[in-house]
Amino acid sequence: MAADLTKPKRIAVLARSETRYFMLDVCRELKRRSGALLYLYCVGPQEMNFYWNHNDGGLFAEIIDSDILLPSARRAGLPLSTDEIIARAAQYEKATDTTINMVAVGNRHLGRGYALGGYHHPRSRTSEKADYLHMVYAYTETLGFWERELSGKKIDLVVNGNKETAMICRVLKIPFRSMGTSRYRNYQNWTWNEYFETPEFMQAYDNGEGAGDGKLKRPYLGHTAHREIYLKQMGFAHLVRNLALTVARHAWWKLRGYKKGKNYYLSSELAYFIRTWMQWRDLTKRARVRLADLKGRRFVYYPLHIEPEAALQGISPEYFYQLSLIAAVSRDLPAGVLLAVKEFYSATGRRPSDFYGQICEFKNVVMLETFEIGMECAQQADAVVTICGTAGLEACAAGKPVIAFGRRNLYNFLPNVRVVHDEAELKHYLREALENPPDQAHTREQAARLLQAIAARSFDMGNYHYSRIKEFTPQAVAAACDALLRGLAAEQAGLRLHKIAPQREAAQ
Repeated sequence: MAADLTKPKRIAVLARSETRYFMLDVCRELKRRSGALLYLYCVGPQEMNFYWNHNDGGLFAEIIDSDILLPSARRAGLPLSTDEIIARAAQYEKATDTTINMVAVGNRHLGRGYALGGYHHPRSRTSEKADYLHMVYAYTETLGFWERELSGKKIDLVVNGNKETAMICRVLKIPFRSMGTSRYRNYQNWTWNEYFETPEFMQAYDNGEGAGDGKLKRPYLGHTAHREIYLKQMGFAHLVRNLALTVARHAWWKLRGYKKGKNYYLSSELAYFIRTWMQWRDLTKRARVRLADLKGRRFVYYPLHIEPEAALQGISPEYFYQLSLIAAVSRDLPAGVLLAVKEFYSATGRRPSDFYGQICEFKNVVMLETFEIGMECAQQADAVVTICGTAGLEACAAGKPVIAFGRRNLYNFLPNVRVVHDEAELKHYLREALENPPDQAHTREQAARLLQAIAARSFDMGNYHYSRIKEFTPQAVAAACDALLRGLAAEQAGLRLHKIAPQREAAQ
């Protein structure tokens, strides 16, 4: 008899610092509703101590340290031969249909080479000391750990898992859910894989679910909150403060013996803050075009992604080459059309040397002033190009054509979106967007329908964001549990996640 997905008996929960208080209440509510055994997986002794201190009433059947990956990559010697490590990796690559190198793309330590536009992200001891064989060994150790844990404990639901747990969940056919932003207002949803995908939005769209006006009136709350914080951190005084606080923090970690004090190099973090200040000054000299300056001119809009970031390398490991994208779009644009590039305000400090200078070398490319509102840029542009950004959703809401290089966006199935699988298609997509754009009114209607569907299958976090991690309501906790169980019921009823979300005609 098949297991009832809506009544999990043994749930594995991976701890996340930014949602720790919210997830504690979600775990309490899940246990109250289902009576399931909860197994919590932490990273390091400090995190374990925090949860032991909050394990009231035996909330968790067990609290386990799952800090396997980075310590394995840093170990002095390897217990297996090169042939044994490669053979074990080959087994996992075949079972998961994923190369070890692909797994590493989104990792800030072992995959930092893939952050082509984030070369100056602070360096860690792991990134410096781990050679290729250590990296392969570390991932096979991690995948082996999760295979033993999930199968040995007979886990039937994983919550807030990482990429490695998601891979093993697919092999063992265990439902996987991870809390992620819905990119609309302050809604969150339970994604079905490590790429933050869910088939529930498309299903709700097809069913015509949801109410309200479906309007995208402002950027989602997390974006605006971080923007306000960053605006206060750009001056020289804040640079000095950051340098002093970083030195003090590292001294405190070393004094207390905290593991995180042995991760990123102090010198690299200090250099990052200085480079942030310097790159910001360079950017403000180059990015001087205002949106008002482009009034009456034809342009395509491309907002840069932060690197390294789960929103780029994590969601789109198939395509994450931003400078190459800019070059390709610049090359294929018709005469008289500009490409307007806008930096994300908190990406400075990580960019390669003269990154902005390279962009400015293209004759038909301009750099927009960084604090222009992205939604307004999308509204004024003739078309929007993105990899996996919220700008694609904003463009849909404005009735504009979208060209997406990322294959897993929640809006890719809308008919005004063209997904680039072959760069030879790009010039045709650009010409179509500029010469034969979709009907704006109809496109806005479809986007409104999608936004209503997103709201119907998400849960509202109110005023919560990651700098106010205790500001959530009991209603949000209950809604999160409702959404989680509703998604499991949909999976049990036969809803499936496509390997890559299809590009298709919209449902009528």
